[in-house]
Amino acid sequence: MNGAKSTSSEALPFDVIDLTPTTVVAYRPPEKIDRPSATERLSAGRPLTAQPGDVLSVRIFEEYAGGIFPTIQDPAAGPLGNQIVTDRGTIEVPFVGTVKVAGLGLRQIEHEIEHRLAGKAKGPQVVAEFVADRTNTIMVSGNVKNPGRVSLGEGLRTVLDAINRAGGAVDSTAGAPPPNAAKDDSEDSEDADSSSSSGGGSAAGGAGGVGAIPKFPPPPSGGPSQLEVVVRRHGNVILDKQLSELLAGGDIGIEKGDEIVVRPNTRVVTVMGAVLVAGNIELTRPTTTLADILGEVHGLFDLRSNKTGLYVFRLGRVRTDPRARAKIFRLDFMQPSSMFVASQFGMQPRDVIFVANAPLVEYDKILSSLYKTVVIGGVLSGSVTPSVGF
Repeated sequence: MNGAKSTSSEALPFDVIDLTPTTVVAYRPPEKIDRPSATERLSAGRPLTAQPGDVLSVRIFEEYAGGIFPTIQDPAAGPLGNQIVTDRGTIEVPFVGTVKVAGLGLRQIEHEIEHRLAGKAKGPQVVAEFVADRTNTIMVSGNVKNPGRVSLGEGLRTVLDAINRAGGAVDSTAGAPPPNAAKDDSEDSEDADSSSSSGGGSAAGGAGGVGAIPKFPPPPSGGPSQLEVVVRRHGNVILDKQLSELLAGGDIGIEKGDEIVVRPNTRVVTVMGAVLVAGNIELTRPTTTLADILGEVHGLFDLRSNKTGLYVFRLGRVRTDPRARAKIFRLDFMQPSSMFVASQFGMQPRDVIFVANAPLVEYDKILSSLYKTVVIGGVLSGSVTPSVGF
């Protein structure tokens, strides 16, 4: 990092940004994610129209009894059979004949039949309904309870309406052990032995040295896997958001032919280095800060961490934009304002947090290796008698 500061920024593939009360302003998370539901702003949408393959129910009533058709009060009144829209876009209605319905809405079909009944029935009234809507549908697939086609004729207007009609979103990892599941005691003891033997402890190899790691439970995994919702329309992706964002007011309107896919998309931040518990932490909230993540891993390892060496590595748009530059954020916890800065810095998926070791720990690693080398050499030469604990 000292070399990076002495090198021109143009020569580096990344930018180094010191987090201060001034610079952190540009990286604050949104103040509030919730907003009014999009359903309140949706227009009435396109009317549903009949298309070949649809099945319609047509009922005809007359104003007075004694005519061709029953009155609406007649208990025997019923539909004139289900009418399948042919490939030519027509249906056959008794006493009316062939009626062109393709491209017409239900009200338009009713008016057309009533017009064709003029002079045949007294005050005819027509009721047309969809029995099987095969064209005004939305395909919902992925992590939903009942994947398949849902009909817009059921009053569906938004993406969430369609997902709820398909039984709601489900978590495919339900019942699976969390990614940070705790090990059993035997594994813990083995890890402790390997840590001690590899120089991770003090120079004497004891558990109370500079490198000794206290036992803590693993960081919480953040609950069930998060879900992403993708909406395709005419082959183009028009929406790609977390389900939580839709629930917070990011819902949009739907049209027939749309494809909705609900799939897992766990967003994690990786924490490494001199922290009490390292690992992956799920971003279960849209406004997670650096202070929140450090709290999840029980904070810095006080005896090992370099309080001036906390770094956040962020690729940003490098994957999709070759001209974009990665960023390395550095936070100095020796500064009085560091906690306020950490509570304002917003985390993003795939961020990596690294806490460097204190210089003393690095020296301790070297001394521990030298100490063991000298002892082993003395034992082999016979000048040192091994102790019981060796």
